[in-house]
Amino acid sequence: MKMAGNILLVWCIIPLLSIGVGVNAQDIVREEVVFISGDNVLSGTLVLPDSAENVPVILFMGGMDEWGDFHSQRQSFIEENLEAVFPAVGIGVFYYDPRGVGDSEGRWGRATLNDFADDAIAAISFLKQRKEVDPDRIGIVGHGEDGWVAQIVAATAPQEVKLMASLGGPTFDATKQLINEYHSEYVCNGADSTAAYDKAVQKAQSHQNWVSMIAITKRWRHMRMKMEYESAKYLKEITIPALFVFGENDGQVYPSWAMEEMNTVFPDSIPSNFSTFSIAGANHYFHVVPPCYDYEDDSDTIRKNFSFRFKEVFREWIFDHL
Repeated sequence: MKMAGNILLVWCIIPLLSIGVGVNAQDIVREEVVFISGDNVLSGTLVLPDSAENVPVILFMGGMDEWGDFHSQRQSFIEENLEAVFPAVGIGVFYYDPRGVGDSEGRWGRATLNDFADDAIAAISFLKQRKEVDPDRIGIVGHGEDGWVAQIVAATAPQEVKLMASLGGPTFDATKQLINEYHSEYVCNGADSTAAYDKAVQKAQSHQNWVSMIAITKRWRHMRMKMEYESAKYLKEITIPALFVFGENDGQVYPSWAMEEMNTVFPDSIPSNFSTFSIAGANHYFHVVPPCYDYEDDSDTIRKNFSFRFKEVFREWIFDHL
């Protein structure tokens, strides 16, 4: 399906029930929309207060697994931490299927992080064309690996967004993130932390050597496309308000490693426009669960208790800066 310019296709508008957040809770309206990014048509969902006019909007990216599919917790994360909070108090929410995923065109496994950043900027351009949206109050939020994407947008296109939030997103490069992930796997299988680190480094190096030569799966192709990413380069260029939230029990991004990297990038002091939080007892999706918790081993993966502290931090920071 090809389209000229940035023509909007609205598939459906579904009025939703009022959400009880505060005394001024509003009815909300959901639209399934599409927008253009390069040669691809991407599909998204825009949730706005009913009769919205000149409202701020949060653009959310994230909730992907390592194979390029939606994680089982993505939708509940969006519903409880975004849709159930912000539209009812006058802030819109927009999220979309990444290229090559769901109803969006493109090839996920062959896209670089900068390609995904281009898609995010196209999404922002789409939002700015909407009469209901305040073009000067759009915030970008990235979860997990999409925290990198949010960092790229904040660093390279600060004029496009008012704020940036990285939720469970690495502040180090792709190699260290892979080591982090493998180290966690070894520790959770009973290995000593020091021995686990040595094994994780070896495994990450081996896998990266293989993917640089022959990327035979979508996951490996995606790994190859992000190998050269340097987080420090973008962190140094972020001048807008930026939130970094980590989960204490996140096996994919250790808070201690993330903050150590921050202190290395900014040896004098972390910039005053940065806000950093570590959420006690929370995992990568900010559910309060034990270390090494595995969704696949649980028979009830649809809904867990999200950390109240995470909700509080995220909500209040957005209210203060958007």
